[in-house]
Amino acid sequence: MSDPSHHQQSCDAAASGAAHGRDLGGDLRSMLAQFVAPLRETAATTARLVGLVRHVGVRLDAMSLELARDLGEVTRDVQSFVGVARDHAQTLARATPRAARLAQVGAALLARHRWLRIAAAARGAAGLRDDDHRDLARRAARAAAELRGGIAKLGQLASSRPDLVGPIWAAELAVLQADLPAIDAAAIRARICAELGAPVEALFAEFDDAPLAAASLAQVHAGRLHDGTAVAIKVQIPGIEDVIAADIAALGTVASALGELPGLDLAMIIDELSRALVVELDYTAEAATLRSFETTAVIPRPIAAASSARVLTMTRLEGDRLIAALDALPQADRDRVLGALVDDFAAQILVRGHVHADPHPGNFLVTPDGKLALLDFGCTLVLEPRERAAYARLVLAIAVGNDAAAAGELQALGFTARDPAALVALTTSLIAAMRPGTSTAELDWEASFAEQISRAQQLGGVTIPRSFVLLGRVLVTLAGLLAKYRPRIEIHAVIARHLASAIG
Repeated sequence: MSDPSHHQQSCDAAASGAAHGRDLGGDLRSMLAQFVAPLRETAATTARLVGLVRHVGVRLDAMSLELARDLGEVTRDVQSFVGVARDHAQTLARATPRAARLAQVGAALLARHRWLRIAAAARGAAGLRDDDHRDLARRAARAAAELRGGIAKLGQLASSRPDLVGPIWAAELAVLQADLPAIDAAAIRARICAELGAPVEALFAEFDDAPLAAASLAQVHAGRLHDGTAVAIKVQIPGIEDVIAADIAALGTVASALGELPGLDLAMIIDELSRALVVELDYTAEAATLRSFETTAVIPRPIAAASSARVLTMTRLEGDRLIAALDALPQADRDRVLGALVDDFAAQILVRGHVHADPHPGNFLVTPDGKLALLDFGCTLVLEPRERAAYARLVLAIAVGNDAAAAGELQALGFTARDPAALVALTTSLIAAMRPGTSTAELDWEASFAEQISRAQQLGGVTIPRSFVLLGRVLVTLAGLLAKYRPRIEIHAVIARHLASAIG
């Protein structure tokens, strides 16, 4: 039998060798100065350009006015952020280095946005071009990939919500759904050792240092237990707890600084995402979810003896990632897999009330025998029976064209808008694919998405329920898969029995 004290010494040595120095102290003034400096530089440049334009005096009064307005916005942004940051000084001070980095990135993106607006005004354009938005989105995606943590998770969420951020931003941020650069294997081994009290060699007969997947919060490595069981070991990135704490503090500060945004309760959205991130860091809770989650899909089984709050060892599932599998399958098998996916998520949402809420394609596999498998249960959503029934009645009301009933169900769920009829129209457009007799293969998805985005952008004063922050992500992700592969299925026929069960 191995000596526990020897294991602890090995763990301590590994942790010492792999640890990166982290200075979580620092001065709040320094952080604020790093945020404010780029904005002040932008403001100063804008002021000089305003003076230059005014001296030219040739048909540029409009541009001069635009630049002056831009200068005012820069100044107000700085004043607002500084004021809110002072109010949150204690929260931010403990995470100053990370918050300062976020501030620098945010300031650089804001400065780029201001410059593009100046260039648009010089052309006499009313707003930014598609290429301008694409440039900003690519810069934001690169920054989020480098920052990882909660920022990368937020970017992943945004990439699945073209209705909120627009199709250009959603497309560019989609790169965050792919694997991120891997963390050094020594740091991962040290994390396992510190969490489980023994070196990797004592815990596993095999451990592959090359990760199966590298995400914003964790890496997954293939391994094998000493009894021969093939496993996947999900290891939380060392230090990610502090990163998430800093991200939540910084995002909360930004939300407070921005205040009310037309049609978007940013503070509520960030609060709900922050709550989900904290839960996602608790692998004990994820293991409990794996044991209790009901699904017709194949899911991993947790191995308690090789797991902790920061390391989760599960039985390894073999298969191809969903996109690769769908690309290779013949049409009939593709229809079957996507039909199974729709059926299972309809049951989660309408019947069981326990929803896998991180449904990007990398978390789905198709097993060698053609079954659907679900991975990564760190983020789930619970829907109460009254919510499930209201969503079912909403779908049925829209299916029969009863706008008054649809408006009532939206209100019961917590959706509000200055123009309730416009909200019903948007909802009708969103769930058009669920109408009886509608085949996903025949639906004009491109026109449907364009209509949804247009209606969403025109709709003002919208309030959404907290649960829809995550549920909306699930629905839009599934819609994206159906739009891409156009399976020959009728969604209403697939989900009809679940609608009936939800209503009771």
